[in-house]
Amino acid sequence: MRIGINALGLLPDVIGGGETYLRGLIGGFGRLRGDDEFVLFTNRENHPTFAGLGGNFRRVRCNFSARWNVASLAMTRVIGEQIYLPWRAARERVEVIHSPLDTTLLRSRCPTVMTLHDMNFDALPEATNPLQRSIARALVKLSARRANAIITVSEFSRREIMAKLKLPENRLFVIHNGVGEAAEAQAPADPEAHLPIGVDEPYIVAFSSINPHKNIAALMRAFARLKTADRHLKLIVIGHQPGGGESLPELARRLGIENRMVFTGYVGAAAKQRLLRGARLLAFPSLYEGFGLPVIEAMRAGVPVACSARAALPEIAGSAARMFDPDDFDDLGAALNELLTDEALRARLIAAGHLNARRFSWDRAARMTLRVYRQAAGGGAAASSADFFANDSAAEPADLADVRRA
Repeated sequence: MRIGINALGLLPDVIGGGETYLRGLIGGFGRLRGDDEFVLFTNRENHPTFAGLGGNFRRVRCNFSARWNVASLAMTRVIGEQIYLPWRAARERVEVIHSPLDTTLLRSRCPTVMTLHDMNFDALPEATNPLQRSIARALVKLSARRANAIITVSEFSRREIMAKLKLPENRLFVIHNGVGEAAEAQAPADPEAHLPIGVDEPYIVAFSSINPHKNIAALMRAFARLKTADRHLKLIVIGHQPGGGESLPELARRLGIENRMVFTGYVGAAAKQRLLRGARLLAFPSLYEGFGLPVIEAMRAGVPVACSARAALPEIAGSAARMFDPDDFDDLGAALNELLTDEALRARLIAAGHLNARRFSWDRAARMTLRVYRQAAGGGAAASSADFFANDSAAEPADLADVRRA
């Protein structure tokens, strides 16, 4: 089968989890054996970053930009994806086309698959202005209605999508994200990888983004109140800072912790791996996640996790994290303190984390996604996502109860 993958909306090093998803899935496809061909539709910015793909891939550079400004986004998302791409996909004779970043082609000669990661824009209205929210809701709703199949990344997101978009269950397929294989193969935790100035152990690591739902301000307030014997403990925040609202560096100054914090901005895969592996713990106080990749990345790296008990995170972290209420500073602070001082708890969660991380594989995600492509191209309907994947050969690991009792 000839499969098209729509990467027109991807701006490298900006959208975080969406980019990790696309690159992880492409890496999984590249490791699968079979006769399937993949046509990757790229843009000006991301085309060079997909060099060196396997022999089953071919890149088609489309002359559109994914820069985050009104002119570029309008041109790419309207003219590019809705007019040019359907024509180009037909010219390339693709049999199904997958759009992995929350919208899809509204008119296409071939069946379409979209990945809708979550309903963040609807669940957190304060993260966008009313116009942005209305446009996002309209595009997502139209895309979901037109797509032949919709992939999402957790049972939590599936329930949210069904409830808010009123979609039938047999068009929604849950495929968990993977973790590890692609990024670690391309960029292992090189001990010589450059680290940002000011990063030295011991430290807590956290992840920020351009959206405020990562809840870093709450983490900073809990960190400022933390009673610790180690006066050198730092809080390292990886990723872009939220646009608008409260300035995190200014908040650090007001809390008196500016000398104990480092905002790294975006870092490459090798530096991220090294930062994770050097951390005493990952603090993940997010208010809303469709999946929560950093949680599993930390577990895979052998780092204990203090994690918000919200949205998809209990499903993804399972019993392998110290969960807390992200709105309760006392609970958040207690979680940090326990993982810094309780060596038995740390050892138990590290062991449980290694086991839990085995559930998530890009190779398995790629194999399951191929099944959705074939289902969409065939025009049939599965009874449910669970039934559709019931015979998948990659069983998840045993219950974590044995680890918790250790």
